[in-house]
Amino acid sequence: MKTKSTKKIKTLTEKRRDQILNVASSIFSKKGFTKACTDEIASTANLGKGTIYRYFKNKKELFFSVVDKGLDKLKETILTEVESTEDPLKKIEKAIKAYLSFFKKNRNLADILIHEQSTFRERIAKRYLEHYYGNVNRIRQTFTAGIKQGLIKEMDVDSIVGILIGTLNGLIYRWQIEGRKWCLMDKAPVLIKIFFTGIIKDEKRKKEYEEKIADYKS
Repeated sequence: MKTKSTKKIKTLTEKRRDQILNVASSIFSKKGFTKACTDEIASTANLGKGTIYRYFKNKKELFFSVVDKGLDKLKETILTEVESTEDPLKKIEKAIKAYLSFFKKNRNLADILIHEQSTFRERIAKRYLEHYYGNVNRIRQTFTAGIKQGLIKEMDVDSIVGILIGTLNGLIYRWQIEGRKWCLMDKAPVLIKIFFTGIIKDEKRKKEYEEKIADYKS
């Protein structure tokens, strides 16, 4: 009986914490950290203000918990998708689609990461990079496997990964500031095609630029 009671309390605690984080995420994304207040978060969640402080010592801790939860979820989403195949190119394709799909579904987190960068640049960047570099070896392995299998050209893996992530984040940023007037996932096929095949159709010109890249490296 005691074990069942303990499990029940733990489940209820986790449920209440998630409830607070979900409401806080919505309010932080709409009003920003400065204008959001714990009174409104508590009221919207139908909870007392004291309940909020039993789970989070202050507004800043609550804010960072919202960011952490979102980034953890992003990591889990991508890992789940890429583990379903052993093909390096399919892994990359699935990761790209999962990344864009995640931010399409989790618009609050996208708002928070973009608009609060100036206020919490170091803390948000640190947490984001922890996730990024925590998975970088896995990403490197995927690209390295693709190179060894002759599927990907011999290029600097870190540069390839950095450019891909930068392109994805740039696309999400543009989607946000343009008011989400177009579907983020509609851009996935174009992005994948450009990343995998490039934009040059003429084989002679393509070879010309590939030689230029080789010259830059040397």
